[in-house]
Amino acid sequence: MGGSRSIFTFKQFSLSHGDPGLKISTEACILGAWTHRFAQGKILDIGTGCGLLACMLAQSNPEVQIDAIEIQQEVADLAKENIKNSLFKNQIQIINSDIRSKANEAIYDFIISNPPFFNNHLPATSQDKQVAIHDDELSYADLALSIKKRLKPGGKFAILYPKEVMDKFENELALNGLFIQKYLYIFPTAQSKLLRAVCLGSTEKEEKSIENLYIRDADNEYTEAFKLLLNPYYLIFD
Repeated sequence: MGGSRSIFTFKQFSLSHGDPGLKISTEACILGAWTHRFAQGKILDIGTGCGLLACMLAQSNPEVQIDAIEIQQEVADLAKENIKNSLFKNQIQIINSDIRSKANEAIYDFIISNPPFFNNHLPATSQDKQVAIHDDELSYADLALSIKKRLKPGGKFAILYPKEVMDKFENELALNGLFIQKYLYIFPTAQSKLLRAVCLGSTEKEEKSIENLYIRDADNEYTEAFKLLLNPYYLIFD
């Protein structure tokens, strides 16, 4: 494979992405940048893909250790290649496994995931893309249960979903004794519909807060908030 693979170069690392797996998205970069300050100790990245979130958290938190799990063999191999060529090879371990299996029962201080979310949609054009974007292999219920099993008491988790899926996910979290503490709502512009929601949650309940992030302004330029958030990572922001 690799016919449509490309390189995404950040300030401190570069990642091969796409074919196998999906290409890096702006929303995923926002997830990694917004949540890094909550990440500590032993971290689990569920569905790591090319290794983006693991690398972002490793860059911002040199003391953490990260297990990055990926169900697809070819995608896991791509992630291993990326990590081997990065500054973070001593911080990140790529695991080719299904998070729903009992093979990995370690407990973590922080869990992060940019999971698949399409449900009842037409099949994707290839098997690896089907797994990457459809929730056949990891539904929001599967994810909530996996977090419950692997998160330390008092630990935190951060997840990216469309709002309609996030609402269902929050209900499922409650059934598993987990609670959302913060929301980041991502909008392309101030005039746009909500694109994605990032949640920060824990085993501990507290009053929820909501923050809005607009990627571009009325002149189609990146907003100051977006530039500030991604400045540690994006080459275009000095």
